[in-house]
Amino acid sequence: MAEDLGERSEEATPKRRQEAREEGNVARSQDLAGGLLLLAATVILWAAVWPMLGRFKTVLEAVLGGDALGNPVDPAQAMTVVEYVASAGARIALPLLLITAAVAFLTHFSQVGWLFAPKAVMPKLSKLNPMNGLKRIFGISGLVKVSLDTLKVALVIAVAVATMMQYSDQIVVLPYLSVMQCLAESAKMMLNLALRLIAILLILGVFDLLFQRWKHKQDLKMTKHQVKDELKQTEGDPETKRRRMRMQQQIAMQRVASAVPKADVVVTNPEHVSVAIQYNAQRMNAPTVIAKGADYLALRIRQIALLQGIPVVQRPPLARALYRQVDVGQEVPPDFYKAVAEILAFVYQLSNRMAG
Repeated sequence: MAEDLGERSEEATPKRRQEAREEGNVARSQDLAGGLLLLAATVILWAAVWPMLGRFKTVLEAVLGGDALGNPVDPAQAMTVVEYVASAGARIALPLLLITAAVAFLTHFSQVGWLFAPKAVMPKLSKLNPMNGLKRIFGISGLVKVSLDTLKVALVIAVAVATMMQYSDQIVVLPYLSVMQCLAESAKMMLNLALRLIAILLILGVFDLLFQRWKHKQDLKMTKHQVKDELKQTEGDPETKRRRMRMQQQIAMQRVASAVPKADVVVTNPEHVSVAIQYNAQRMNAPTVIAKGADYLALRIRQIALLQGIPVVQRPPLARALYRQVDVGQEVPPDFYKAVAEILAFVYQLSNRMAG
């Protein structure tokens, strides 16, 4: 397509980033999320293992004792035993599952924040294109993922072998320990192995997140043509805007050309701002601003005033205040009555002298 021609050298605009987010296209690392989830699950299980064993012991005693539940072998009472075991198992497992689900949510939330992207689940024909699939597999993203996965497997095997060699003496004597001692020693070794693996997964996950953010930024880059097209869509065609501005300037010039000759005085900055004031005691309650302008328009007002013989008075503070606070066609506010009256009195006095 035409908008895709050219080198993607421009950073993504806010609009493009927002559209990508609405489609679910965000930078996130599944490896980092998995490492954090594994860490949380390990901590939760380590903290809850002994209370869980205690509860299972209570359940087992109740089932085998038969005092509270009756004879579990009796078909008539078997359902009671099943319901009790299921209920007890749910009470034990449900809090752990809820905590794990909350941690899983937080691991993704910490990377992308709130994200509601219904477009991400909409079917797309491009996803069925085998060429796109091959690009994902053999592209830079696929190669990085395969490399990370291979590195993870190699590191996991290496760490597992190193841990087994470290605890080889303890593993040999496990058959000679009591059941509880064997469980305790096995749990310590498994915890040590899990923490080492989690540390490796978290380090790889951080690198993967950095890579995903870099790749996401590169994927969203735009060509100069795309930036130009987006600018047209959001702000309009620059050429059309220039024509509109020229028309507005022409209209403003026409208004100035017809209004300034009616003014009694022009108050200036003296260069950047010009304000034309008219006062007719029979028709107006107060002096009125009939034209104003800045820069080139201010110069044009002064030129017309000089051609028409209208006095031009330099009062920078007053000119700036009237330009900012009073619109064309509005009367001068009472705060400026005294300053404007002094100027008008001076102009009328000057006109009478010239007439005399």
